[in-house]
Amino acid sequence: MIRRVVMIMNSGYLSLILLCITLILFASGWKELYVRSISHKGLLLFFVAWLTLSQITIIIGHVKMQLVYLWIMCICIGILYATQGFIHKLHLLSIGLLLGSLHFLLQQLLQMDPILIVGNSEWDTALLLAFVITILQRNELEQIAALSMGYLLGDLYQAGVYQANGNLHLGSSHFQDQWWLSVFAARTMTIVLQVAYNGCRLIIRTWMERKGGWRK
Repeated sequence: MIRRVVMIMNSGYLSLILLCITLILFASGWKELYVRSISHKGLLLFFVAWLTLSQITIIIGHVKMQLVYLWIMCICIGILYATQGFIHKLHLLSIGLLLGSLHFLLQQLLQMDPILIVGNSEWDTALLLAFVITILQRNELEQIAALSMGYLLGDLYQAGVYQANGNLHLGSSHFQDQWWLSVFAARTMTIVLQVAYNGCRLIIRTWMERKGGWRK
C-alpha cells in the first residue's frame, strides 16, 4: 500500500506536504527543537521565498532552472559564510561534496538495480542522505547547508548525465521533494537521537546515584 501511494504521488506534492507539516509543527511550539538558531523573521523569509521562487522558471541558453535552486544556493553561501573558523568551513564544505557524490552514486545504483528500491529511488536516496548527515553533523544550520550543497551538486551531476536534447533542468520538483524529505528527516532523526541520548544519561545517572546510596 505504501509503495503504491509513493508511485502515484506526483512530484512536487511531497515538498508542499512537508512544508505544511513543518509550519504546523513550528506553530505548535516545535520550532526551538527543529531550528533553534533561526529567527522567526528568517523562517518567514525562507517560506515566502520558497513558495514564490519554486513557481518561477528561467531559461538561459540550454539551462532551465527553477529559481528555488538559486535560493538554496544562497542559503548555503550564507551559512558557510557565517560558520566560524576556516577549518570548520572546510569541514562543512567537504561534507557537502561527499553528500553530492553520494547522491549521484545512489541514484545511479538504484536505477541500475531496481531490486534495491524500497518505495521510490528518489525517496530512498533522500532518506539515506538524511541518515548520513545525522551521523556526521548535529547542528541544524550545518545539516541544512551540507544537505543543500549535496543536492545542488547531485542535481547538477544528474542533469549533466541525463540531459535531453542538450537542455539542463535544475531545481525541478523532484529536486525539491528530495531536499525537503532529507532536511525534515535529518532534523527529526537528530531530535529523536538527542532525546534517546538524554534519556539514557538520566537513567544511568539515576542508577549510579541509587547504587551509591545503597553502598552507604
